[in-house]
Formats: sequence, structure tokens, C-alpha cells
Amino acid sequence: MAAPATSTPQLLYVSDLGHFDVAVFTYPALKLVGRLTGFDRPQGACSDALGNVWIANAGTEQMLEFAHGGTSPIATLNDPNGVPVGCALDANGDLAVTNLFDGGRSGSVLVYRQAHGTPRVYSAPNLYDYYFDGYDAAGNLYASGTSSSKTFGLAVLPVGARAMTPVAVHGATIHFPGTVAWRGPTLVLGDQQCKGAAASCFYELSLSGRTATVKHVTALTGSCDVVQAWVGPTRIAGGDDGENCGRPSNADTWPYPAGGKPTVTATGVRAPVGATVSTIPKS
Repeated sequence: MAAPATSTPQLLYVSDLGHFDVAVFTYPALKLVGRLTGFDRPQGACSDALGNVWIANAGTEQMLEFAHGGTSPIATLNDPNGVPVGCALDANGDLAVTNLFDGGRSGSVLVYRQAHGTPRVYSAPNLYDYYFDGYDAAGNLYASGTSSSKTFGLAVLPVGARAMTPVAVHGATIHFPGTVAWRGPTLVLGDQQCKGAAASCFYELSLSGRTATVKHVTALTGSCDVVQAWVGPTRIAGGDDGENCGRPSNADTWPYPAGGKPTVTATGVRAPVGATVSTIPKS
């Protein structure tokens, strides 16, 4: 890791399944400043209000935490229920981890209170594989995944609830689950196969009860597969896996919510999966 990384206000972390590491870039300039190594199938990423970053390490069935610009884990959580692929943090520091599957059984969502100890396990009747998740401002947790028949599904774990509830999505067909994020009151869902093609897009949805309705589409022009990205006020940032399209992969930022072509592109990743922006708190 380059020496100035710890004092750089914002860093973009991109997990790379091709190199089994995590590439770290300045944000928004996307200058490569280092790599975190020692992973086994790194997947999704998330960050907290202090700038600490969590990486889902699927191969060891663990979650690893790194300080902003740090090079060694500062915490490790074991996943007792399967293969972790995604994560989200709420305002209280609770860490919600999505499990793709548990051997031959359905996956689940694990919630570690204040990112410590033994997690509580939750599941939804409409999900078999759980991909990514995100908390809204009130602390309700939304998770995306697929059913046993491989159709897209969305579910919510309301604050204080003991079980997850299906959420119907109207206005678009999501072909393969990707990012789950919130921008204020707006739910943002990524589709790794927008319109069933090798391209990615993001849907903004409004919520009414247990129904989510698409109100805007952000298409990422020229993208191949943006698995899990970070959604900011004016940019989407993450990796674009180009291997399935016969071209190199990149780390990119795109205008948000306008979409279109990337505004900044960087090399240095081979098969990018998860992404998050870590921000040092202002003193």
C-alpha cells in the first residue's frame, strides 16, 4: 500500500476474483495505490462510517475487516452458515452478510450485532441463493437473490422482525441480482444482465408497502458485468468484468443517475466482483 493511502480522504476498494486480492484506488481519480492480499475468492465489499472496510472471503467462509488504507485485517468473523458473498452495515454498526448457499441447502442472511460475536440467521420464503443487501435509513434490510428456480427475488427484514418478507418488483425484469443500495428514500438495484444481455444497469425504485416500483433506469454504456458497485450521490463506482465479453476488465466510475459511458477508467483488475468507497470521517 502506498504510504499516502491512509491519509487519502476516499479510497475505492475492488475485490478481484481473478487475482484473489483487493485492488485499492484513490477516489474519484482511480489511481491504484495498493493491493490487499491473502484472500480466497474475495466477493462483496461494504464500509462503515469510520472508513473501515469489510470483505466477504468466500473461500474461507469468513468476513475480514480492514482499516482505511490498512494492509492487515483488524477483525475476522467466521460465517457458520455457508458462503458469504455480500455485506451491508447500518447506522448502529450491525453487519448483515448474505450467504449464497449452505452446502446443498438454501442460503441465508446473517446479522452480526455491532459486527461482533455470533450472528442471528434470517431467511425469506422467496429466496434460495442470497446475493447482496443494503440497509435503508430506518434500519430495514433489503436483500436480493434468486429462488430455487433461479428467478430474481427481493426481500426485506424490517427493524425488529424475526423473519424476512418478500417484496414484489414492478416495472422491470431483473435478470441477475447485483447491487442493493439506498440513496435517501430511493432503493437502487443493480442488474448484472440488463435486459438479458451482457450489460449492466441500475434501477431506482420507490417503495409502497411490500411493493417496489421502478421509476428510473441508469444504463452503463459499454459495460459487460458490474457485479456489486458503490452508489454515491453523483457517481457509481466499481469494477466491470470484461472477460465474458472478450475484453480486459476495468475499475470505473459512471455518472449517476444519468449513466452512460465511464468518466474515469483504470486498469489493474482481472475479474472484479465487489466494490465500496471508504471515507475518512471529517474531524
